[in-house]
Amino acid sequence: MNSPVVRAIKALFFIGPLLFGVAFLSPLVAQSMVALAITPPFGLEPLVFGLIIGTGLGVTAQIRGRWI
Repeated sequence: MNSPVVRAIKALFFIGPLLFGVAFLSPLVAQSMVALAITPPFGLEPLVFGLIIGTGLGVTAQIRGRWI
């Protein structure tokens, strides 16, 4: 009953908030900063700053169990 495919899907759902933060929110933050001509702090690239923000939000949602 517990095939490797089922275990893989369960693992993806378990780390879903982290994946969403890295795969969706990071590029969204980076593209928004570029579109609005906002310079990231400390001379970082927009994508690096987006990864920091997206990962932080994803980890927070993973730990707390909710986004808000």
